[in-house]
Amino acid sequence: MGGPEPDHDPAHDAAVERLEREISLLLRRSRSVLRTLATRLHPDVDAASYAVLLAIARSAPLRLVDLAEEFGLDKSTMSRQVSSLLALGLVVRRPDPEDGRAFLLELGEEGRARLEEVSRARHEEFRSRLASWSADEVATLADGLTRLATTLTPPESEL
Repeated sequence: MGGPEPDHDPAHDAAVERLEREISLLLRRSRSVLRTLATRLHPDVDAASYAVLLAIARSAPLRLVDLAEEFGLDKSTMSRQVSSLLALGLVVRRPDPEDGRAFLLELGEEGRARLEEVSRARHEEFRSRLASWSADEVATLADGLTRLATTLTPPESEL
């Protein structure tokens, strides 16, 4: 009767609690880094718009509806985010040849140049901060984060 339940491992539970705390801390720091990178890119770009710009850079050309779906936002909310990037000349739109009512979004020359500059600086910052880590340690962390992200991704049936 005494002792832990078969599926209850106190050491595992403690490790999971520690992981939850570390993820919370990492998320707070990540938000701060995103705000800093957004400001470096352009003083009028906020962290949310910076994330949208990164998604456009990664997947362009893409339609607004696809971008909204990726972020789990409605089309009108995403439209406001994209409008600010268009107004700043960081993103351009062109007619979608497959749908005359839709537009495709992609980085403009200014957006591409600024994003490349900020990305280089971000990479150098990471490189500098991780200089005392071995390549194996960095790879092990990257593998662990990949596994964690996969584990935490809900099945499509839950989306």
